[in-house]
Amino acid sequence: MELQLYLLLGIVIFLFLFCLVLLVSFLRLNKRYRQFMTGSDGLNLETKLLILQDDVKELQRDFAVNESLLKELKLLLEHTFQGIGVVRFNAFRDTGGDLSFAIAFLDGRKNGVVVTGIYGREESRIYAKPLQEGNSIYPLTEEEKEAIKKALALRKAAIGGKDEEDSESYR
Repeated sequence: MELQLYLLLGIVIFLFLFCLVLLVSFLRLNKRYRQFMTGSDGLNLETKLLILQDDVKELQRDFAVNESLLKELKLLLEHTFQGIGVVRFNAFRDTGGDLSFAIAFLDGRKNGVVVTGIYGREESRIYAKPLQEGNSIYPLTEEEKEAIKKALALRKAAIGGKDEEDSESYR
């Protein structure tokens, strides 16, 4: 009987020590939990999550506004000059210095104008020919075609080479 009493006492002591270890572990865990829930700035986790949710909503609104503005700018940029090509040449044998020129101005849709200035000793003339999709309803000189080709190449480089048929779209 005495042996059973010692055995029972040993089990009680063991359980008591086990409970003490569990209590210390629980207190440490509870302390860490409270620190996690309140954070270093004194706000609890729920408040932080609500603040983050408001921030996300605000960012979504800003994103929608920026997306709308970006679409407007893209439409506007299609109508601005994106490619300019210049060719200087000598129109007549008796003049020197390549004083004549052809300049092509193209927008995002390959629409624009090619302006040609012919310099002569007696007179100078300037011609403008409208362009639609890189082509003109008026006959183009070789210099004008070269200016258009340069403008298309510059335009293609400006948009990162994302074009389908720039090389021979003029006639």
